Amino acid sequence: MKIVFTKHSLERAKERAISEKELRDAIYFPNKIDESSQDNRRFLIKKIYYNKKLKAEHLLMIICEKEKEIIKIITIIDTSKISKYY
Repeated sequence: MKIVFTKHSLERAKERAISEKELRDAIYFPNKIDESSQDNRRFLIKKIYYNKKLKAEHLLMIICEKEKEIIKIITIIDTSKISKYY
């Protein structure tokens, strides 16, 4: 499966100091995947990881769309509020 990052998602990753390796790790080994009830192509990947910059566990949420054999990364959200969103 090919992974394509939008310009927006790469900007968000850079702002949050999240490496491409961390993103790929979350995509290939998620803790949880939520499917959209409104668009069957969209889904949300959730991965708990250690944020090295902030030195704390965080929840990485990656909003994706599946198009044939391509996963398109729409945006990336990073939060310390794990229990609220997980």
